[in-house]
Amino acid sequence: MKTLSAACLALTVLAATFAGASRADETCNSPYMANLIKGQEDYIHLWTLGIKGIGDGSDKLVTVDVDPASPRFGKVIASLSVGGRGDAHHVGFTDDRKYLWAGRLQDSKIFVFDVGTDPAKPRLVKTMHDVVQKSGFVGPHTFYALPGRMLVGFLSNKRDMGGATGMAVYNNKGDLISKYDNPTGKIGDVQGDGYGYDLAINPGRNAMLTSSFTGYTNYRTELPKLIKDPAAMQKFGNTMVLWDFKAMKPQQIFSTPGAPLEIRWSQAEGDNWAITATALGSKLWLIKPDAAGRWQARDVGPIGDPAQTPLPVDMSITADGKGCGSTPSWTARPACST
Repeated sequence: MKTLSAACLALTVLAATFAGASRADETCNSPYMANLIKGQEDYIHLWTLGIKGIGDGSDKLVTVDVDPASPRFGKVIASLSVGGRGDAHHVGFTDDRKYLWAGRLQDSKIFVFDVGTDPAKPRLVKTMHDVVQKSGFVGPHTFYALPGRMLVGFLSNKRDMGGATGMAVYNNKGDLISKYDNPTGKIGDVQGDGYGYDLAINPGRNAMLTSSFTGYTNYRTELPKLIKDPAAMQKFGNTMVLWDFKAMKPQQIFSTPGAPLEIRWSQAEGDNWAITATALGSKLWLIKPDAAGRWQARDVGPIGDPAQTPLPVDMSITADGKGCGSTPSWTARPACST
């Protein structure tokens, strides 16, 4: 049985829309994850927001049958409530695809679901209530599989609920192993801001990239109100960080103004570049070594008029590295080429 997490669902649809992809596009997933989907998936697991007055009003993991040959095609076949509403956000498979980790940004709980025993009927096997107390970080955002472990990127901290944050490594059982602060000092001539959002790894180059967003106080504020607050709008990340992945040490900081969010490495053979989009700057940024081997970040294309707040919040590159898509829709469709 093959399953696809909600974190990649929108990306798969976009890849098919923009580039005619014939197979699942999982460039959002960790390269350490075994058995990436190469064809038709059987189920999709959706991590959904609870809404007051609908059902029990709680966040849920919903399973949809997407096998075209199934009599239940397109129907919800399982719904697993976790209780309460805490701003359900991203999910990520463990390296063996047997478990799915899901996080909430408001209460910082992490839920671990068994999706391997019976993919049609996931089971909640662990709820992590002490994430903030043990890690010091708030808002678990990105869940990135490592061999036998899970790397989690956070958005905020418990000290001041601001943007300075970091990452934590857990084993697949949910035990905290180590944690790492994002840099706040200068590396070279670029000042670190400590903010965090996404992370992605290129094992062949021992390179990890992290991006930046904003802290708890900002992301829990309604967008129309936030946009009208000049002081709050100054509290967004404007950098990306290149890490020595094995040593978990920052090596370079790139200036990428406007809250760079999702990071996608090209998975095409021989490629050595990644791309991100800035939510507030509405631009694509390419991260790639120059002729001398020094990594550089450069603005390679506009997505829309920042004054119109297009807010590109997610993106995908096709598995062949020749096209890209973003959520919400583009006003233009630039290619993610080098």
